Amino acid sequence: MNYVNVFRTSDRHELSILKNLFDDENIAYKTYGEAMDSAANIGGLGNDGMRIEVEESERERAAEIIKRSGFLGQSHNISKPARRKPQVAKWVLVLLALLVVLVAIIFFIWFMSGN
Repeated sequence: MNYVNVFRTSDRHELSILKNLFDDENIAYKTYGEAMDSAANIGGLGNDGMRIEVEESERERAAEIIKRSGFLGQSHNISKPARRKPQVAKWVLVLLALLVVLVAIIFFIWFMSGN
């Protein structure tokens, strides 16, 4: 039997979910890269990451299960809320500028006093 690659990921949780779904549907599968991820927690750093393969005859069912689970055909980039720059930075710059002006005035008075 030929096995074909149906899903590749660097997230062990996604792989575990798919394995559970395939078990529920009685789809035979093979996984690769799990041992590296379990041993060193670097499964996603390899060339292939972790992948799951199914029998060629089950490819369509597996793709439907993956799509239904939300892992296929959808972006997983969860948008992060826009982060505003803190207003403290502006006030720090203003205070530093005032400090520089104050030091300049002190030096000016000290050198010009003639004592």
